[in-house]
Amino acid sequence: MMKKPGILLFILMLTSQFILAQQLDTVKDSLVLSLQQADSLSEFLPIVYSNKGCGRCVTAENFFQSNGIDFIHLSLALEENRIIMYQVATRQAAKTNISILYPVIIYKKEVYYGQTPLQEYLESLREKIRLQESSHTN
Repeated sequence: MMKKPGILLFILMLTSQFILAQQLDTVKDSLVLSLQQADSLSEFLPIVYSNKGCGRCVTAENFFQSNGIDFIHLSLALEENRIIMYQVATRQAAKTNISILYPVIIYKKEVYYGQTPLQEYLESLREKIRLQESSHTN
């Protein structure tokens, strides 16, 4: 009989963790930045515009996480983010009729929208960030 309160407590704890995880995903997926905010923040951290279920987006986010690179995730499920992402990519290309591959990544003044292979871009970005960090520590 004494085991039932322990089981109930365990189930309650799991349920509360699941609800908290859902709330964090909701907050993460509801962040919207203006063009000016995205430009400003991208001077410090990569900004990743990604779509849920996008394999390339997951690859990029996993790459950043596994390499200890902080980044800002912006969901393309939100129309406001799609509009800003398109403005950023077309501004970089200097034309409006472009092909965009997700994820779109902004860091400093560079915008990646699929111009080169993703892995190649991520590795070059990692090196730029490491050089930037090492120049700040010296």
